[in-house]
Amino acid sequence: MDSRNDMQLSHIWQMLEEKMREDYQGTELSYNLWFGRMELRYLDADSAVFVCENETKQNIISKKYVDFISDCLAAVIGYMPDVEIKVDTSLAPIVPDDGTIISPLKIIKERQKAREEKQKYSSYEEDDEPLNFGDYDDFDDEDYDDDSFEIEEEEKKPVETKVNPPMESGERRLTYNDDYTFENFIVGNSNRFAHAAALNVADNVGMKINPLFIWGPSGLGKTHLMYAIANRALQRKPDMKVIYVKGEEFMNQMIEAIQRDDNRNFRQKYRNADMLLLDDIQFIAGKEGTQLEFFHTFEALYEDKKQIIITSDRPPKELTSLEERIRSRFEAGLLADIQPPDYELRLAILRNKSGQSKIDVPIDVIDFLAKNLQENIRQLEGVVKKLAMTHLLTGLPVNMDMVINTVPEYLRDTEPISDTVERIIACVARHNSVTVDDIMGTVRKKNIKNARNIAMYVVRSITGMSLPKIGTIFNRDHTTVHSNINMIEEEIVRDPVLEASINEIIKEIKRGN
Repeated sequence: MDSRNDMQLSHIWQMLEEKMREDYQGTELSYNLWFGRMELRYLDADSAVFVCENETKQNIISKKYVDFISDCLAAVIGYMPDVEIKVDTSLAPIVPDDGTIISPLKIIKERQKAREEKQKYSSYEEDDEPLNFGDYDDFDDEDYDDDSFEIEEEEKKPVETKVNPPMESGERRLTYNDDYTFENFIVGNSNRFAHAAALNVADNVGMKINPLFIWGPSGLGKTHLMYAIANRALQRKPDMKVIYVKGEEFMNQMIEAIQRDDNRNFRQKYRNADMLLLDDIQFIAGKEGTQLEFFHTFEALYEDKKQIIITSDRPPKELTSLEERIRSRFEAGLLADIQPPDYELRLAILRNKSGQSKIDVPIDVIDFLAKNLQENIRQLEGVVKKLAMTHLLTGLPVNMDMVINTVPEYLRDTEPISDTVERIIACVARHNSVTVDDIMGTVRKKNIKNARNIAMYVVRSITGMSLPKIGTIFNRDHTTVHSNINMIEEEIVRDPVLEASINEIIKEIKRGN
């Protein structure tokens, strides 16, 4: 394979690994164990070949993780080739003479250093006698548990590192990650206040602003700002205990702790943190037990002047299924919203991402994308990644023809908002066996009123339209719209059938049906 293909595969693997780390559901330790030394060796329109260091790991990855790798690869390159896992024993790490196993984190660092040396000197010498990653001969993958698997650590000695060490009880804690910093967060009118607030918190942890509540639609940078705060704090104090958890994960961990009769360790884990980042708090709304546990955790951290940062897709006052005492504590802190990026910010993001991907995108293409892709920042990043992959795989220049042929699924979202709303109302009417005129009318029969409320909820979810604008469409005042949407949210918590039906409607609209 020539050097150009090597460069393409390396670039694709780098982007794929970033996606895999983002989507992986296990701990960082288990991720590094299974994928830390894997490489992408071949890719064409039909197949993708990955290599790992021994047959046992090959069998486990092939059995448990091929679908995960395939899904992540498809998200990066835009299509799904057949994935095959092969063995290359030269990838195996070195085991010291004393028999201790090098930690996965150290392996990653050594591998990155080797790659840097390879790029610097254009040469790479393999180890004379590569050894396997520990003793896998008696390992039974059926008994494997991502969160319980332990690796013997190397002899402990003081070492300066950016890695945030494990806590006493073994839970995952954030480590420094320069992918999400204030320096690579692009600021515009729609996120300037939230950026300034986050920067203030990072420079004054637990002192001036506590809690910080960042809200806005998905994909606009809330989580990026969360990590930027943590990264800045960890640079100054690497041993700080920083825990990041999603609302749904917090709830699941609490349930597991109850099942194991291990509430004490669960509480100690969170209440001993120096900084708690809770993403998507809306997922615990309506869950009474979870809210109670979170409230006491919040109180303990707040009283100890530990930093609390919360994100949500809406402001506290609209989280009506959340207990009043929790909402009032959020409102006592600083509320910072992030809105969809305006044209200037979208233009800046597209230029920045194009530069990072090392592709030349003509100004007319960037201007077209900035004008037509208005949903969120994640959408902009996804388009640039797909264009970059197409350019790398085909060698064709990035132009308007490539945009139209490569990312039509994104351009489908650029239809006028009014057309999207019409499709939503028609789809809701069809799913609920009523007519569009019924939904848009004044009849208050239960089935029609319910369909009308669902339509308002879906319009709000997909378009992010303000309550007054939705009220104008349905000829209702914004307080009525607010009440109706809250009613649907509460019913979704109680009725999984309704939740499934609404999710199907949303998927149908996003597919463009």
